[in-house]
Amino acid sequence: MTAESTPPKEPARAAGQSAPPEGMPLAGRRLLMVGGLCIPVGLVAGPFLLPAQLLAVAGIVLLAVALSYRAGPRWFSRWSMAVAVAGGLWLAATAAYYATIMIAADASAPLPGTAQVLYNAGAVFFALMVVATVTAVVLRILGNRRASPGGAASSGA
Repeated sequence: MTAESTPPKEPARAAGQSAPPEGMPLAGRRLLMVGGLCIPVGLVAGPFLLPAQLLAVAGIVLLAVALSYRAGPRWFSRWSMAVAVAGGLWLAATAAYYATIMIAADASAPLPGTAQVLYNAGAVFFALMVVATVTAVVLRILGNRRASPGGAASSGA
């Protein structure tokens, strides 16, 4: 075969352009699917079994970690780690809060003072998880925009 009849292996790079950014990695898609399944299961089973609501919380954490991926060979970034840690702490605070509620209900006693602290800690960890997820998504979008062939020139700047 001659060089003229051989098609280029990568058409985007043959024209002098960079390759388009890749989509969500397989591990991120799996986390998205599992987290998406955990949320409705936890919400449906929650009224019957209180700890099952923790499954919905875990599903939200998995979705947040999946959305905080980074384009490239290593998808799990520092922001993904921050999301995972904040989400894990939110899950632990929520589980401890549920435990204090169940223990107080079994003993027919008022809630201890630690219940409010656990609730507030859970809210703070949830807010940190959301901020880290949004930051990771925005940084990925900006990075993909810079890596696109038009770059910043076509963004109207």
